[in-house]
Amino acid sequence: MLRSLLHVAGGVIALATVLVTPVTGASAQTTADIVKKGSVTIGVLTGIPPYDTVDANGNTDGFIVDLAKEAASALGVKFEIVPVNNASRAAALESGRVDFLIAQMTATPERAKTFLMTNPYGAYEMRFVAAKDMKLTSLDDLKGKRVSVPKGSTQDVAVSGYGIEGLEVVRFDDDALAMQALISGQVDATAAVAAVANDIITKRNLSNLEVKKDVPLFTLYWSMATRKDATELHQWLNNFIYYIEVTGKLDQLHRKWIGIPVPGGKLPTF
Repeated sequence: MLRSLLHVAGGVIALATVLVTPVTGASAQTTADIVKKGSVTIGVLTGIPPYDTVDANGNTDGFIVDLAKEAASALGVKFEIVPVNNASRAAALESGRVDFLIAQMTATPERAKTFLMTNPYGAYEMRFVAAKDMKLTSLDDLKGKRVSVPKGSTQDVAVSGYGIEGLEVVRFDDDALAMQALISGQVDATAAVAAVANDIITKRNLSNLEVKKDVPLFTLYWSMATRKDATELHQWLNNFIYYIEVTGKLDQLHRKWIGIPVPGGKLPTF
């Protein structure tokens, strides 16, 4: 009888283990795993020059790609860039399509429920962009206006949360499409990274548009992201970001591509 009870108990424990074991799209990545396979796959947000561009061979290049190259070099492995947008980057990470993201994600409390967000590797100033002749000195000037934003972005959350009477938030899959909506006259204004907007205005000679400085949206920071269980890789990335900042490499790359130092001075940690 005792043997029978033990057999039944063992079966119950085994069944309970199966029931409580979480099902995930990909296993946790460690630096040892990445070194063993000899390559790292990094999700990079594209379509937002001057942070990224396209080289002579049609491949994405720029500040974030150079940053990805530095991370791969520090790991001692080859690297593969996977282009993502605001709408697809989370799924790319959750499914295991990429090992981690350098995709200009702000470490919001909501995102931190799903991913491990690193200490920031860069900062940006978010501003409204509109026609020069459009008055925009306060949020009240947006009453009854149409404003484009990338779907699910921090500016989407911010602009939607203002509760401005008659304001229509028009969402697009990425920053480039949101900006194009303004250029083509589909919307009255867009919410964009100031450096990106100024680069577009200059390169495309859009002399009728300007970055509105009287109504700053916010200044925030970009973090890398790993899956929730990739704690060792997350800590390694924090170490990597610290090292390239204190050695001056991060500022060098930012000046190379953006033309200015990383905004905000010394990057915060958390």
